[in-house]
Order: sequence, then C-alpha cells, then structure tokens
Amino acid sequence: MPAQSGSIRGRSATGRYSYRAKSQAQPLAAAKGEHAKLIRAFAAHRQLLSHASSAIRTLTAARNELIAQALEDALPLATVSAVTGENIRAIRTIGLAHDDLHPSGLPRGAHVDSLRAKSEELRAAERHRDQITEQREALIVMAHRTQACDDLELASLTGLTPDHIRRSTRGTARSA
Repeated sequence: MPAQSGSIRGRSATGRYSYRAKSQAQPLAAAKGEHAKLIRAFAAHRQLLSHASSAIRTLTAARNELIAQALEDALPLATVSAVTGENIRAIRTIGLAHDDLHPSGLPRGAHVDSLRAKSEELRAAERHRDQITEQREALIVMAHRTQACDDLELASLTGLTPDHIRRSTRGTARSA
C-alpha cells in the first residue's frame, strides 16, 4: 500500500492524530501584549526611580552644605537639628565633613529659612521616591498574580534581587 504524501485534516500522514485548534492564538497574543505593557511599565518606573534618587542625592548635598555653613556661622547644633529633622550626631558629622568653610556673615534667620526650605524639598523628593517604589511593588505583585513574568525576569526588569521579588510576592496567590 503506497504512503500518502499529504495529510488529512486532523490526521497526519502516519495515521496519528495531530491537534490543530486555532483557539490558543488569541490568549497567547493577549499574554504577549500584557507582557509588553509590563516591560514598558517597569522600564518607566526604573527610570523614574533613578531620577528621584538623583534628585535626592543633589538635595542632600545642598542641604549638607547649608548645614555646614550654618554651623560655621555659629548656629547652635540643637537649632539646626530642630529645623532639619536630623539628629545632633548627624549634624555634627556633617559639620565636621566640611572643614574648608569660612564665616559668611549671614544672619541666623537666613540660615534657618534656607535650611527649612531645603529640608522640605528633600522630604518632598523622598515622598515622591516612596510613591514610585510603592507603585513598582504593586506592579510586581500584579505581574506575579497574572503569571506574566517569573521571579527572575521580574528581578531583571526591576533591578532588584530575586530574593526581594520572592519576599514581595510571598502570600499572593497566582491566578490559574
């Protein structure tokens, strides 16, 4: 009996059944779209977090210079601590790190106002960074629940360690 060269719908040339359903293409495309959206969202959050961290470093350096200058102009440690919200030990350390300053002659009120303004800017930047971090954590949990990404891919996309991802997603149920 000669072998058939073609295949019959639902059967292969060898006589075994082969599955040819087309219904799997739609969920696969939706999953790829969801995965692409998550990748873009994680990339955006990573960039926002980088910008926020950079702003915090810049504001911290500027505030530390203001603290050192205020101490050089004989503003008491307790006053600087009360205005900035830092403890006295940290204020003393900041002052000692800037030993190349000379008295500026600014009045105490000017130092207090500038320290208060810079400290508030710094706190606002830290709150903004914390909001971005919370949004990223929510995205991690969502990606874990929907099984759009595994732990290693989430770690790669977020810049976090796989252990951090596992701790973040501990206790969250995955959808079936």
